Amino acid sequence: PRSTPLYSAAASDVYKRQLILFGITIIFVKALHELGHAYVATYYKCKVSSIGLAMLVFFPFLYTDTSDAWRLRDHKDRLLINFAGILTELHLALISTFLWAILPDGGLKSVAFFIATTSWISSLAINVSPFMRFDGYYVFSDWLKAENLQPRSFALARWQLREILFGFNHPPPEDLNPSRRWTFISYAWLTWVYRFFIFLGIALLVYHLAFKTLGIILFVIELYFSFSVL
Repeated sequence: PRSTPLYSAAASDVYKRQLILFGITIIFVKALHELGHAYVATYYKCKVSSIGLAMLVFFPFLYTDTSDAWRLRDHKDRLLINFAGILTELHLALISTFLWAILPDGGLKSVAFFIATTSWISSLAINVSPFMRFDGYYVFSDWLKAENLQPRSFALARWQLREILFGFNHPPPEDLNPSRRWTFISYAWLTWVYRFFIFLGIALLVYHLAFKTLGIILFVIELYFSFSVL
């Protein structure tokens, strides 16, 4: 009969190896993602002032400063710079998926699988979203031709919410035509809802998987920022 302790130890060892491989894959994919931004920015003669590491709710992520791209007159060029990271990951995902399909079982097939799944999920589920300040946000901003989209949208959304709730009859913080104003306001409200559930999910994850006090603190902070918009 199979020994339970030995089986558990073997399963634990496999899990640790997969976790390490997954971590290396994320670093590899994200490094190529940021290099994609940097390459296209330099192609258009834009200065890349820094490539580095930042933290988002205790999670590290890479970033590339391509703010110099705003000096480009053609917004299509800016769109391409902002979309370069996603395009890099999508190409990587396609190549890795093809290799995973044709390679025989073994280490290389596992590597191709990890790269493919990481690239697909990262590109389609995270970076495309315009509600966090990742690539999708900057692409959306350029598409709208709106610099500083989030602070402007948030200011208009707070103003509109106060007018609906309290009827102050104050002038809007920015004079825009009605359709563009409601585009900004709708975007801000959707961003607040999206972020509420994202950070609530992170708080619950920390509460259940790390230690409960930190999870409660994160939840209280989320409630504070949710209600501070008023």
